[in-house]
Amino acid sequence: MSETAMNGLTPLLSVSLNASYPNRPHVLEDVRFDVQQGEILALVGQSGCGKSTIALCILKLLGVKGGSASGAIKFQGRDLEWASEREMRAIRGRQIAMVPQSPLSSLNPALRIGAQLKEAWRAHAEEEWEAAKPRVLQLLESVDLPCDEGFLRRVPSQISVGQAQRVLIAMAVIHRPRLLIADEPTSALDLITQREVLDLFARLNRELNMAILYISHDLLSVAALCHRAAVLERGRIVECGTAEQIFERPAHPYTRRLIDALPRVGQPSGVGQSF
Repeated sequence: MSETAMNGLTPLLSVSLNASYPNRPHVLEDVRFDVQQGEILALVGQSGCGKSTIALCILKLLGVKGGSASGAIKFQGRDLEWASEREMRAIRGRQIAMVPQSPLSSLNPALRIGAQLKEAWRAHAEEEWEAAKPRVLQLLESVDLPCDEGFLRRVPSQISVGQAQRVLIAMAVIHRPRLLIADEPTSALDLITQREVLDLFARLNRELNMAILYISHDLLSVAALCHRAAVLERGRIVECGTAEQIFERPAHPYTRRLIDALPRVGQPSGVGQSF
């Protein structure tokens, strides 16, 4: 990522949020952070601290879960609060895309992989699928998936969890969005596949200059992948800084507790750097 991206005057995404659910009145309180173009920013914290709620707010989908939000979310300088649902449908998947949790359950179990990729393509493209298909096959190859008709004919039950995660990543980046939200993308993966998926995110960031909001409770993956990290505790951001600052010089007691809870087999290498 260039210094220009990090020091740009206008962030790609600027968030200032409060949010609640009927049974949780203060799930987010005065949450503020920016994401610069080409940056990988982590939202890190324990389960239930509000990380995934932030993702829903950015996409204006919190109401689907029965929640409500106030504040401002500015994307490319535009306040999304005033965007209509029709306008948001044009933004979701094209300019802001999301890789969800639970790879296999996030895919339609009854649809072949090719059909799901086709749906993702046709959501925002006028070009016919058959004309675009060679590029989609190249995309599959770029995310380390088989790029042949046989793979496209499979259904989710016929592929591994790691392959399902890569399919979701391919569907998310098929239109080259400016911002990719990755919500706990490695939580269901074995250690080797986790490393491969993190490497893939780093490559997408590097080659496409794609900003990534990386939501995770896994501090080791944050240390390996992200440029900056914001630490979330009980709906509040308690600390934000470079990955190196967070891991080597944590300032907040909660951050120190998270760091102290890490396994001490060895110090994580590559702090704040892509693979």
